[in-house]
Amino acid sequence: MEFEKITKVNLVDSVCKQLRERILSGKYPEGTRLDGENKLAASFNVSRVVIREALRQLRSERLIITRQGMGTFIANPSNFLKDEVIDLTEQGYLEFWDFRRSVEYSAVTLAKKNASDSDFEEIERCIQKIKECGQNIDILGEADYQFHLTVVSCSHNVYLENAMKINKNMMVSVFNAMNSLPGAYGYMSHSHVNVARCLKNRDPERIIEQYEEMRKYNISRLEEYFKNAEV
Repeated sequence: MEFEKITKVNLVDSVCKQLRERILSGKYPEGTRLDGENKLAASFNVSRVVIREALRQLRSERLIITRQGMGTFIANPSNFLKDEVIDLTEQGYLEFWDFRRSVEYSAVTLAKKNASDSDFEEIERCIQKIKECGQNIDILGEADYQFHLTVVSCSHNVYLENAMKINKNMMVSVFNAMNSLPGAYGYMSHSHVNVARCLKNRDPERIIEQYEEMRKYNISRLEEYFKNAEV
């Protein structure tokens, strides 16, 4: 009698295979935050030990990144081809986000009632400019800044707009550092398109949610590239 041989299933490999396929196919785009270990374990009907080992394997392939307190995110392996630090400290980046929280978050809330059709047209011109820049990091930082300035301008609040203008040079410097990672353009462009869409939909809550996810993902992926603070 002959029977088909039964192959023992490696649960870790099976979990890795499913997650890897969804990442590489784009179903889970860069910057997407994965569920926590408990939820993933329930979804796959496996133990947390299996999930933990599967995530460790995907991290070794640079397909995901994890940072304590931030979460686990779908990564872009191309980002990690850079072999030098960026011109930005972690503290500098955190202060950059403190500023953006105080200005941009207020601005998008005001834009819900104050933004006009002409504002949205200007936002679209900024998106087009970003697309025209492509991978040219020499001009991408300026285009990035202009987009965020235009977002703030949608609030029609002169104080918020002037706060952006006063800090232009520092903001462009941070954008340049972030965009210097290989392959950074794709995520940057895609996230800006999403913000523009939510702005036109007058949905400040969703914009702020996206900003927070962007903040956590960027801190996680930039971690090994931050330069040491000068003593």
